[in-house]
Amino acid sequence: MDQKQTPILEALARMEHRPVRGFGAPGHNLGRSAARDLRKLLGSRVFQADIITPKGLDDRTEGAHVVQRAHEIAAEAWNADFCRFVTGGSTLSLHMALAAVARAGDTVLFAANVHKAERAHALAAGLDARIVPVIVDDSWDVEHGVDPAALAAALDANPGAKAFVLVSPTYYGVTSDIAALADLCHARGVPLICDAAWGGAFAFCEALPHDALTKGADVAVYSMHKTMGALTQGSALLARGELVDRQRLWMAYELYETTSPSVPILASLDAARRDHAVDGEKTWRATIERASDLRTRLAAIDGLRVLAEEDIPSGCQLDPTKVLIDVSALGISGYAIDDWLNEHHRLCVGLSDARHLLAVVSVGTTTRDVRALTKGLLDCVTRLRAGDLTLAAAADAPRIKTLATEMAAPPADAFFGAVEAIALEEAAGRIAAEIIAPAPPGVPRLVPGQRISAEHVAWLAANRDAGIFLLDPTDPSDVTIRCVADSDLPRG
Repeated sequence: MDQKQTPILEALARMEHRPVRGFGAPGHNLGRSAARDLRKLLGSRVFQADIITPKGLDDRTEGAHVVQRAHEIAAEAWNADFCRFVTGGSTLSLHMALAAVARAGDTVLFAANVHKAERAHALAAGLDARIVPVIVDDSWDVEHGVDPAALAAALDANPGAKAFVLVSPTYYGVTSDIAALADLCHARGVPLICDAAWGGAFAFCEALPHDALTKGADVAVYSMHKTMGALTQGSALLARGELVDRQRLWMAYELYETTSPSVPILASLDAARRDHAVDGEKTWRATIERASDLRTRLAAIDGLRVLAEEDIPSGCQLDPTKVLIDVSALGISGYAIDDWLNEHHRLCVGLSDARHLLAVVSVGTTTRDVRALTKGLLDCVTRLRAGDLTLAAAADAPRIKTLATEMAAPPADAFFGAVEAIALEEAAGRIAAEIIAPAPPGVPRLVPGQRISAEHVAWLAANRDAGIFLLDPTDPSDVTIRCVADSDLPRG
């Protein structure tokens, strides 16, 4: 197929020249009824592009197969057998992937650092999620991927598992040994689903880590908006091989995807695929050069440590465009530095936590951006060293490796049963009844049914006081935590 083609983008361009007078959705009708100030801010063409796929992008029966052809071209670009563009983000893509392989009561294996999306689907769908430990780098206090030995043990302990789900690359840019993990899964007839949200471009540049599908993953999910230039919420769901029933995967897509997908998002996915299939190698080699420049500049600043190839586990690869910075030597919280950079230099990093900053260099990052971040961090460190700047001290939190994942009750029982709000400092020993996931990276530290340890309490309290942001806690102040009611606890 011609990878220069963009069926969705081309159909949208034709629509602009021959607009349809609509008597249906969307109600703003090419922007005519949109708020004037909103139209002034965003521009009228945004609304002109906000049409629905039938009676606009295509005909009533989708007879021109505009979106379908875009999916076929994208599948070929990733050397896959199946592709669907998803407008609800990779969260929705992962729900679709899991719905295609497991039903209520089925066992699925999750890497310990999967995103909230996977844990939420398991809870809602009644899946029996069993956790596979990940490699924890205590020197950096971050989680990496899954060791093949850990997966082999989990597969042996759960012979009925319907799938294994892992995140590769991690938010910090470190891949797992997908080929070795896929071999273990396939020897037992178990599909491997890879949450490769940050790895969509890997297939298009040899200087990036290996693409998950090419190394044996059966399903891969890519957040094309994260690094590839698509609009936010643009995701791609791809599959390869025969282990996953593609008809069931297609049905899961139809079940979950909105019947009114955003055409601007679809067009951006179509265009991003084209740009990568045609010019991905050149584009990403230039991006990697900018990232290398940033690494060199930051490593030269006293007090900053930058994650490098020699720091990652054997068999793994490092995405060179993810620049993880350890700021713990400064004695200052990463949250505080992030906030200061935003206020004083109008800079925003991809992630901050108690000990780190993460700078993501993407196709849209410029040399000027690299110099600005270097200047901002150098300014911050210089002021701290001179005593001209006081920021919040680093949180005295337990290390990630101390956070246990003991399940003490079925997740659905904990979530839907009787609950009570407990002061965080008094919650040790109780059973969580909500998901507690710092964002980013959106990896849950507690899920319904999980035993809350003293280390969880200390970790959450220290990070709360340092400035952590949690996704949707029932108590926005983070003073209390939703726990299984004492009256609902099992009695010995």
